[in-house]
Amino acid sequence: MESVKDQAMLDDARRIVEEATQNGIHLKLLGAIAIRLNSSNHSDLFLRLSRLNAEHKFTDIDFAAYSKQRGQVMRLLQELGFAVNQHALMMHGNSRMIFENSQKGYAIDVFFDRLRFSHDVEFGRGPHEGRLALHPLTLPPADLVLEKLQIHEINEKDLKDLVLLFAANSIGSNDGESVINGKYIASILSNDWEFWHEAKLNLEKLQKSLAIYVDEKRVDPGIGTTIRSRLEELIKLIVEEPKSKEWQKRSKAGPQKRWWRDVEERSR
Repeated sequence: MESVKDQAMLDDARRIVEEATQNGIHLKLLGAIAIRLNSSNHSDLFLRLSRLNAEHKFTDIDFAAYSKQRGQVMRLLQELGFAVNQHALMMHGNSRMIFENSQKGYAIDVFFDRLRFSHDVEFGRGPHEGRLALHPLTLPPADLVLEKLQIHEINEKDLKDLVLLFAANSIGSNDGESVINGKYIASILSNDWEFWHEAKLNLEKLQKSLAIYVDEKRVDPGIGTTIRSRLEELIKLIVEEPKSKEWQKRSKAGPQKRWWRDVEERSR
């Protein structure tokens, strides 16, 4: 079972999305809590993986929103008892806002229009052109996968998050409730060699880590087989997707040229 603090964060995360939706605000979860809620039918696997190897599995709550609704997001979170971190506002400007509540003991991180770290994961700029209406609670599973695949020097907690995502979601060509839209992922990567290369390396690391988790009996062999099959299905889609001229041009330099953006270290 989750710790008291972790359960309180999960409950708060759901409540904030519900409040936002009732007020016409597109505010959806990403990050670790989004993945935990997406994989709620695999609670036993989540606990066996022991995401942070500690009692508490979550450090903050991450949201995606549209910049066009920045003022509405800020007012909502302030009404719910969270204050804007002014230092973070100066650091990140319009792309990201951090909210704090000392009594709750965790922060809320809101990313507007895109996640911008080692590589970009785009949400869209408004309700009529973005991806935040595709799932009632979180970003679509495909975007949660991309969020993890973009990480340069991916760590174990991120690989465990990916194991959960592939256990809980099949591979398809749409953005269904429990479906990773493999065609969407392949299309994004087919236009960006640098992101494609990062994802390729991370998927290879995930396959190796999955084998270790099965050997350690953290992952049931049957679930491990399912995850392995889904990984292979996604990789096949990525390989077969026609690549853009920009992708082909960048591929000529290969990994001899740096393919990632340096970012500050933060909890994910």
